[in-house]
Amino acid sequence: MITQSYIVNSFTKHLEPPDYKHWLENTTIRLIEGFARWYLSEHEINHQSGLQTFIRFFRMYWREEMGRELPQEIGRGLTNLVNVKLTQEFNLDLTGKTQPSVNIDDLLFTTYHLLTACDIAFPTIRTLFQLNTVRKMMTSTSARPGTLVESSGYAKGNDALKWKDIELFMVKHPEDLKCQVLLMRVTHRLNKGKRNRGVSPVFTYTERNDNLGLCVIQDILMYAFLDDAFDSPYIQSPRDIWRVTDVPDHRFSTPIHFKKDVQEIPVFRRAMKDESGIWVTDPVGAYRYTQAQEYEKAASACAGFKEKGSLYKYRKGAAANLRHFDEYSRNIIMGHKKGGTFAHYVSVRDDTQSVFMQTPARNALISLASNASLTRDASAPQELTAARKEAIETNPELQMLIRGCASTREALISKFNSIKKAAEAQDIDYKHLKKLQELADLEFKNRDADTIDDKEFLEDRIRSLELRLELHKLHVPQPMKRLIKFGKAGAKAKKNVNQDYPMESKTGLECPVCLGREDLHPQAKQYRFSRKDTLRRHFDNTHKLQTFFKSPGRPCDWPGYSFACVSLPGYMNHLAKSHKVLL
Repeated sequence: MITQSYIVNSFTKHLEPPDYKHWLENTTIRLIEGFARWYLSEHEINHQSGLQTFIRFFRMYWREEMGRELPQEIGRGLTNLVNVKLTQEFNLDLTGKTQPSVNIDDLLFTTYHLLTACDIAFPTIRTLFQLNTVRKMMTSTSARPGTLVESSGYAKGNDALKWKDIELFMVKHPEDLKCQVLLMRVTHRLNKGKRNRGVSPVFTYTERNDNLGLCVIQDILMYAFLDDAFDSPYIQSPRDIWRVTDVPDHRFSTPIHFKKDVQEIPVFRRAMKDESGIWVTDPVGAYRYTQAQEYEKAASACAGFKEKGSLYKYRKGAAANLRHFDEYSRNIIMGHKKGGTFAHYVSVRDDTQSVFMQTPARNALISLASNASLTRDASAPQELTAARKEAIETNPELQMLIRGCASTREALISKFNSIKKAAEAQDIDYKHLKKLQELADLEFKNRDADTIDDKEFLEDRIRSLELRLELHKLHVPQPMKRLIKFGKAGAKAKKNVNQDYPMESKTGLECPVCLGREDLHPQAKQYRFSRKDTLRRHFDNTHKLQTFFKSPGRPCDWPGYSFACVSLPGYMNHLAKSHKVLL
C-alpha cells in the first residue's frame, strides 16, 4: 500500500488542487479512468491481469484511507472499464502469466545459497533468516505470503503472524516414549477472505533433523531468543530448552509459553535505522510483503534462476504436492472457497505420454520439467559481458581510476616491499564468515535421521542455535563481505578496539560514531575513509545525528572517553580539538 500511496500522490500532484485526500473524497469513475490511463501510459503494462491487479490494489488503498468500501455504482463501472474499454484501447494481452513452482530440491538449494553464497546486502542478519523462514513455512503449509507477513492490502494494521499464533511443546514421541521432541502449532488467522474471522486452520510443525536448515521450529526458537519471548526465567540459553522442559511420566507434553507482553508483536519484523543511523530490527513493525518480494527476486537472480518469480512460487510448489488430496481437504489447506480455484496453481504433472503407451511413468523427468530447476543455471553471468567491458575500457574516468590504482600499488610496494605483505598488514578478521560456513555445514548435512543417535541431533540443534545467535551480534558492512572469501584461512581476532586506542587519530579519517559501536565488526570500526569529504558524507547520511542532544548530552563515541556534548556543533568541535577528526 506504500507503493499505491506513492502512485496516487504522483498522479494527483498534476491536478488542481494537488491534494490526494481531496480527490479520494471526491472519487468518480471518470477520475479513476484518468488515473488508469495515466498509469498505463507511464508504466509498461502488457497484460490485462496486470491492470486488474493495479485496480484491485487501488480499491484496497481507497478502503484503507476512507474507512469504507468503494460505492457499488463505481465498482460496477470499473469492471467494464478494465475488462473492455481499456483492454481494447491499449491492446492488453488476455492470456495469463504463470511461474514454475519449486520442489524440495529447489528449496534446499535456495536456503543454502542464501546463507552461504548470496551477496545481497541485507540490513540485518535477521532479515536474511526471515526470508528463508517465510519460504519454508509457505512450502510446508501452502500459505499465502500475506498470511505470514504484512499484506500490501492491509499496511495500516501492522498485522502478521504474531507470537500469540504460535504454540510450542516438548512432547513424547508416540512410537518411542523415551524420546522427546519439539512440536509447534501455528494458527493462520490471516487467510484471504477470512482475516481474523471464523475458525482459522492450525498447522503442525515437527522437528526436522535430516536437514536443520529446513526446520521451521529452529528458526522460531532463534527469534524467541532474540525477542526475549520465553516466559520461563530459566530459559536463557539454547541448552536450557532441553534442560528445563522434561516431560513428566504422567503427561505427554510440556508447553513452552511465551510472555504475555510479546503476544501481539509480529514474529517477522522489518529493519529500521535507529537514532544513530544503525540498522536494527523494528521492535513492533511487521515485515512487509513488498520488501520480502524484492529480496526474493534479487536472491533468485543471484542463485541463477531464469525466471525470478515471486514468493507465490513456494505456495504453488506446495499445491503441486496436494493435488491428490480430496477437494475438501485441499480447500481447507489452501484457503480456497471453491475447488475450481486450485486449477490455477497446478499444471499437468502426470506422464500422460507413458499412460497412453502403457509404459512405466517417467516421474523424475516430469518433476524436472514442472519445476523451476529446469532453467536454473547457478553459473549464470552476474556481471557485464566481455564486449561491454572492452567498450568501457575507453572511458576517461576509468582511465583516471586505473592510473590512481597503479599509483597506490607503487606506494604500497614502496612501503611494504610487496603487495602480499601489505595485505597481511591489514589484519582482517574472518570469524563471522567462518561462523556462517560452520552453520551451513551443520544445518545442511542431508542425512538419514533413522541412523543417527538422538544425542548427536540434540548437540547439533544447540550448536546451531548458538551460532545463529552469535551471528546476530555481528554487523558486517557489504563492501567488507565482498572482500572476504569462504575457505580462506582467517587471521586471529584483533584485540578489542576499546583497549589502548590512541586519543588522537593519525589520519583523521576514522568515523568516531562507528568506533564507539559495540555491534560493529572490529575491522569496520577502524575503517579509514579515503577522503575527508567521503567521511563527512558517511557521517551525515548514515548516522544523521540531531542538532541538539537530549539531556545530559551525547557522550563522546571515541573509545575510552565519555565527554558529554549537548549539541552537534559542540560534538564536532570536541572531535576536532581532542581527537583530530575534522568533520
